[in-house]
Amino acid sequence: MAVEALSNTADLEDAREKLIQCISGLEDATLDDPNVVGKWNIREALAHVLAWDKWGEEALAALERGETPPRPRADELNQPALEQHRGASVAELERLLRNARLAIISRLAAMSDEERSEPRFKLEGKLISANDFVDGFIDHDREHSCDIRAWRKCKGL
Repeated sequence: MAVEALSNTADLEDAREKLIQCISGLEDATLDDPNVVGKWNIREALAHVLAWDKWGEEALAALERGETPPRPRADELNQPALEQHRGASVAELERLLRNARLAIISRLAAMSDEERSEPRFKLEGKLISANDFVDGFIDHDREHSCDIRAWRKCKGL
C-alpha cells in the first residue's frame, strides 16, 4: 500500500510540473492566443484546471468528513475562475498551479496509506478511494499538458 500511495503523490507532482513546464518561458501575451485547448486559450485552460483543483481539495475535505460533495457543472467552476485569473502572468499562474497541487497533496499526506487506498468515499454513486479520486486530477493535467505542448510545437515555441 505504501508504494501505491507514494506513487500516487509522485504522479500528482509530476503531472503538475509537466503542466507548468508547458507554459514556462512563454510571454504573458501568448497566454491569450486562441484555440490552444479546443477554443480555449492557455489562460482559460489553466483557470479551468485551477477551478477543478480547488473543487478537488474541497471535495476531499468533505469526503473526509463523511459528506458527499456535489459534482458541479463545469461552467459553474470555470466562469468565476476565468474572471479571477484574467490578468494573471505566466509567473503568477505557475505559482497558483503549484500551490493548488500542494493543497491536494497536503490533504492526502494527512491520510494513512490504508485511508488513501480504501474505497470509502461515495462519489457519483460509486465507492472510491482517495487515490482513485486524485487519479482524475493526474489525467486532467496530462490532457491539458499534451494540448499545450502540441500547440507550442506547431507554433515553434
